[in-house]
Amino acid sequence: MLFKTTISGVAALVIGILLLTFAGQYITMTVQNVQRTDIEPHAEFLVGDVEQRSYSLPGNVMVFGTVKVTQAPTNQSGDIRFIVFDDENYQKWNAGGQANFAYSMEKQGDFNYTFTSTGNVVYHFVFDNRASLYKKYVIFSLAYNDIVTSQVPDPRVQYVAYVLIGAGALLLIIGLMKKPSPRWSD
Repeated sequence: MLFKTTISGVAALVIGILLLTFAGQYITMTVQNVQRTDIEPHAEFLVGDVEQRSYSLPGNVMVFGTVKVTQAPTNQSGDIRFIVFDDENYQKWNAGGQANFAYSMEKQGDFNYTFTSTGNVVYHFVFDNRASLYKKYVIFSLAYNDIVTSQVPDPRVQYVAYVLIGAGALLLIIGLMKKPSPRWSD
């Protein structure tokens, strides 16, 4: 039996088992995941002159969705002006004043929109159809992506633990099986 090899094997084996069972919960890493939140997955409504929908959105998130517009009497593709305001600018626009928008598009048929919210405020989604003689049928969706940060056990600890267990077992077997070489004294 080789004493130093056997002790090294036992030590590596014990450290590997301790890492595998206890250290994983204390050694963590930060992970960021994108989480989609549907605010309005599918809204259908009729727009005469102007239709407005209000939603409270968190700040600094990617807001996106789709708009599909058809003319009410013919069900053919139609156009509409789509504008997104924060609450303060919506009040200015609604009173007839100049206002800044978060997003604006005048388009026909189906289209997607994307913008980044600037604050944790109410946003007004305005469907302006005053330029048309026909009412419009609108299908609208709204969602946002938020980045969620969490702490998870570091998977690399498991790999280190398995390597230590394997090396410790190998050293232990070598230490127990091999006979020490005889020392010749003079």
